[in-house]
Amino acid sequence: MQGENKRNEEDVIVLGLMAIYILAVSSFAVIRLWRAEYMMVMLDAVLVFAGVLVLIYTLYSRNTRLGSYFVAVLAIIGTVLTVTFSGVDQIFWAFPAVALLFYLLPPMHAAILWLVGAGFIVWQIFSQPLIILLNILFTLLVTSLFCLLFSLKMRKQNINLKKMARRDVMTKLHNRRAFIEDLQLVKGDSENITAIVIDLDNFKNVNDRWGHSKGDDVLFESARSLSELIEQPNHLYRIGGDEFVVITRDMDWQEVCEFSQFIHKKFKQSAVSREHNITLSMAVGSRHNNETLNQWLNRLDTALYEAKKKGRNQVVFRAE
Repeated sequence: MQGENKRNEEDVIVLGLMAIYILAVSSFAVIRLWRAEYMMVMLDAVLVFAGVLVLIYTLYSRNTRLGSYFVAVLAIIGTVLTVTFSGVDQIFWAFPAVALLFYLLPPMHAAILWLVGAGFIVWQIFSQPLIILLNILFTLLVTSLFCLLFSLKMRKQNINLKKMARRDVMTKLHNRRAFIEDLQLVKGDSENITAIVIDLDNFKNVNDRWGHSKGDDVLFESARSLSELIEQPNHLYRIGGDEFVVITRDMDWQEVCEFSQFIHKKFKQSAVSREHNITLSMAVGSRHNNETLNQWLNRLDTALYEAKKKGRNQVVFRAE
């Protein structure tokens, strides 16, 4: 599928952060080598080497989740060890570290990791004068709470935005984007995936006769009628115009064929079908193990065209 190998924004950000982290630590290693701080140079070298290994792994495996956790853990370890070897003056590195944690990780995971890291940091500076200790603790607490609250808010907004991006505005069904994303999640799974592509017959006549406003109402009612016939764990999507698709789960071929015939028959008895002479042309086909997503969808489109060419209002099956 075109664009299937393209990295998403989150992947690019994580990889970029890892590269920046490696460059930044390498730069400090050079400065510390010039200042003859050999213990810190060894620490920086270990961190850079580990970062390069994970960056290479992330590039080839595309597993950015591991990269995110690795960078977060390195940030905490690096901050703790820097404070340990270089003194309390290096405590300012804790502030970008906590921000990085809550940016890369889920809020609760970041909070747990930061509590562990902060505990080690506080233990290292506990011998400081009371006023200095209180200043550090207070600023760390305020920064941590702010990062946590901001992370929780952004996570909630991202979840809502993802839901909106997957929802068809007209019918309130899942849209084509959701359809493609859900299929990619089951790619390579041993589960047998079968699709039922549905096209509304005579829908253009509604638009031509009553206008697009009425057509939108008919489209919504048709989607609702289809939704009432399709139960979980099956999923109904609107993939464009008056075309829908059902992804079936936990059904063998015979069951899918019977299910598609059931949808075809029951929809014809619905109010929207009787009132506007809307029937269904349908194509049913399973995805083969050696078949790409585009090949599968093209095969279903050909079967749907065959149903239309034969006079509409029928189901065409493509077992092979």
